[in-house]
Amino acid sequence: MLGNVRPEGLSILEDFTELTVLPGQPLKDDILACIGDMDAVLHKVGKIDAEIISRQTKLRLIARHGVGLDDLDLPSVSTAGIPVSTTQNANSNAVAEATVGLALSLLRNFRAADTTIRNHRSWARESLMGRELKRSTVGIIGFGNIGGLVAEYFAAFGTRVIVCDSEAAVVADSPYPAVSLEELLSTSDIVTLHCPLTPENHRLMNEDRLNLLQEHAVLINTARGGLVDQNALAAAAAAGKIGGAALDVFDREPPDFDHPVFSCPNIVVTPHIAAMTFEAQVAMAVNAATEIRRVLVEGLPPTNSVTT
Repeated sequence: MLGNVRPEGLSILEDFTELTVLPGQPLKDDILACIGDMDAVLHKVGKIDAEIISRQTKLRLIARHGVGLDDLDLPSVSTAGIPVSTTQNANSNAVAEATVGLALSLLRNFRAADTTIRNHRSWARESLMGRELKRSTVGIIGFGNIGGLVAEYFAAFGTRVIVCDSEAAVVADSPYPAVSLEELLSTSDIVTLHCPLTPENHRLMNEDRLNLLQEHAVLINTARGGLVDQNALAAAAAAGKIGGAALDVFDREPPDFDHPVFSCPNIVVTPHIAAMTFEAQVAMAVNAATEIRRVLVEGLPPTNSVTT
């Protein structure tokens, strides 16, 4: 088990397995030291690269505690014939709620308001003038499970929602207008990212695309850090080219706290907590453990396999 997993998941596994737990952020050497004896891995955090896969001898499943796959060397995993399962939908609501919360924080200047009253003992209300969600245009990049919920929640606030996805079929039946990436970036008041990180969309939000945003627009990333060029974002925010941003994810985690994004007053930062709710963590732990039991004990394929 890689990472800290809720006891509700542990109790399921303890009924039929001998557990090896690598808590926190597992080191590669520690994974290499034990991977040869493992029949399954419950993967919450940590890189599983080609070398680690080459050392396994009997892995029958990698059960993801979540849905992101960017920490796995999928070509090596696939070549080895190891199924990978995800806990699809288990954290969707948590991430969607966090996204709306970050948008409200940006539009209503909650971070600045807290600093003003707490650190400066100031009651400067007029300097904290914000904007309302209602009648704003929200652009959602990536219209999967989380993106769909985000659209639903923003729509409830009376916003105009537009969507964009690299797979045309995903948005074909969308109740919201599907537009090009360029149109979405140039017309949205709020842009929020909900796509998986792939080699094709690495640094999706680079300098050129950030320049398409309106000066008052805000960018929210609760997906994967590699989707955003953090250097370009910090420069754009500091220069007032965009209204601000909210980042819950970073290129490297934990990040370099000396990076300019952490000194921009109009960038809200959180430590990858969009899915860090009691409900989501329990659901992911239980779902991942149940997948392992299904494969190892019941001899069945995983219910939500993303590789074969």
